Amino acid sequence: MGAAENIPEVLLKLEQVEAQTGMKKSYIYREMERGTFPPKHKVGGGTRWYQSDIQRWIRARRNAPQWTPEDAGQPAANCDSSGA
Repeated sequence: MGAAENIPEVLLKLEQVEAQTGMKKSYIYREMERGTFPPKHKVGGGTRWYQSDIQRWIRARRNAPQWTPEDAGQPAANCDSSGA
């Protein structure tokens, strides 16, 4: 058994998730419905998220291709630019 297995998982409240992600409650719940945000867990009478899940989500977004202003002038990949 490794040392990491002995570390208790940190659970975050919604306010803490908002602070760490910079996202509001409505965005978080919408993305959970889409399956693109870590799931919530019921603990007692409250809702919590595993900090490790949130950190992985943040890292994944940081590593994803980012939109740039130059992209605005590019035609969409599946669009016909002939206007027909």
